[in-house]
Amino acid sequence: MSRVIGALLAGAERLDLRDGRFLRLLSAQEALEARREGELLAQEGGERALCANAALLSRALEGPDGPLFRSGRAVLEGMTAREIGALASRWAAFDRAENPVPRDEKEVQAWKRELSALPQERLRWRVLRTLGGLPNEEPARGMKERDYVRCALHLLLDQEEALARLCPACRREALEGRCPVCGAPAGGESGENAAFDQARYEKLSRGMRV
Repeated sequence: MSRVIGALLAGAERLDLRDGRFLRLLSAQEALEARREGELLAQEGGERALCANAALLSRALEGPDGPLFRSGRAVLEGMTAREIGALASRWAAFDRAENPVPRDEKEVQAWKRELSALPQERLRWRVLRTLGGLPNEEPARGMKERDYVRCALHLLLDQEEALARLCPACRREALEGRCPVCGAPAGGESGENAAFDQARYEKLSRGMRV
């Protein structure tokens, strides 16, 4: 597994500064809030880059008990410009490493190929997609590999039980792989259970002809 895919699947959340302090990755919302605070500080007469970095560090820089500063202004008052710049640079390098973004279509395709070769990760994604969850949400963050396998098996059993409730004619229709757009026979592998068309089953179970 490449370093990039490893970061996407299980990247680090904090960078240990080895002095009792940590730099924490920010959520997209936190980064936006930091940007807005930096702009406000700059409008009051501060240097734009310095203010932006101070607002960022007020959220990202932590000690054993949590954030060390309550605001970007507090960072400006408590640290030198050089310290702020150095820590902001370290955070930016950490963020780039743990939040990789593809540079072009070629890189997108390479990452897709690598993910497609990880069946356990694909299984986790299908379970979360079916249940309407995201990998970083609870309870997904506390799920073990066995929990994903258990959910996947239950989903397969649900499909089989749904098929068993259909009459033979409707069951044959539900088992036919069909294009969801035009209804023509579908070919190739979708990566999911090819013997079950959920949308087709739902229509049939309501007495609708398809």
